[in-house]
Amino acid sequence: MHVHAATLFNSHTATGGHKSANIIAITEIYDPSADQWTTTASMATPREFHTATLLNSGKVLVAGSGGYTGYTATCEIYDPSTGQWHTAASMATPRGFHTATLLNSGQVLVTGGTTFNLNAVVNLCEIYDPLTDKWSPTANMAIPRSGHTATVLNSGKVLVTSSAASSEIYDPSTGQWSSLTSMGPKARYNPTATLLKSGKVLVAGGVQSAVYSASSEIYDPSANQWDTVASMATARQFHTSIMLSSGKVLVTGGVGDADFLDSCEIYDPSTGKWNNITSMIAERSSHTTTMLNSGKVLASAGYGYTGYLDSSEIYDPSTGKWNPSASLSIQRASHTATLLNSGKVLITGGEKTGSDMTIGHPKKQ
Repeated sequence: MHVHAATLFNSHTATGGHKSANIIAITEIYDPSADQWTTTASMATPREFHTATLLNSGKVLVAGSGGYTGYTATCEIYDPSTGQWHTAASMATPRGFHTATLLNSGQVLVTGGTTFNLNAVVNLCEIYDPLTDKWSPTANMAIPRSGHTATVLNSGKVLVTSSAASSEIYDPSTGQWSSLTSMGPKARYNPTATLLKSGKVLVAGGVQSAVYSASSEIYDPSANQWDTVASMATARQFHTSIMLSSGKVLVTGGVGDADFLDSCEIYDPSTGKWNNITSMIAERSSHTTTMLNSGKVLASAGYGYTGYLDSSEIYDPSTGKWNPSASLSIQRASHTATLLNSGKVLITGGEKTGSDMTIGHPKKQ
């Protein structure tokens, strides 16, 4: 399976990916004011299926993955003020397809993922402290999870969903997990999870019982309850979701029964309905979307009918249209995108050609 990660930076950068059948460590930064991508220092380790987390310092923590031949526990930190990468302490567990979540304390919670090989899904969790550059163990989830989601609630607790027909909440004040009511009748792999302005969490799409899903559910923390809401028009996984300044949720692309998708939909929490909007210029799966300071949304790279993409485009909510943007220096998919404090975007990791897995046509879980 392929997943991506999105991180908030003051600037935008891209890193890693396959190049000529190899995973790469190349990093790029997007400047919205100039509509330009610039190559910056490369990571020490080529990575894909890793995570990128914006720290309170404005630096970015990249953790794990490394490729199909074996995941790594190593971590690196990118400093936007110098444009350089520095080695950080390694995790206790090598992993990919995990989640990394910035807690209100400024520490980073890493959950689950796959370790050693693609069949070893784990429930192991650990916490990184940027002040001491140390990882510490914390309570493990009740269920091993990979291809799941992790969302910080308004309470500061972390909701983990999917990969199994259940969900859990982590309480940083106690370091413990508590199980919640089940998420519908089936496990859900590779969906998206979006925190709404109401404090509720919208989970949409993914794969359920080896079938691409259009279904959506909302978790209400105040009632500790999951409710089924209207389904999307199109079943999809490896899509992205992002909340617009209006409070509505934009879902883009992915892959579904009709193959690669350029279609987009918007969920309106006030009506509980999905509406189709203008499609992207290119079909994109395993791409990233990043909210720019302007309120516009940058969609970057991914995989489509023509193969791996280096193109990007920008969605303007005021017009409801997508417009072409500058292209990256290389093609990549399954990368991460982080909005830096400068308003630029950092892109890290991913893959290009020659992988033994197919991004556009993943096996349904």
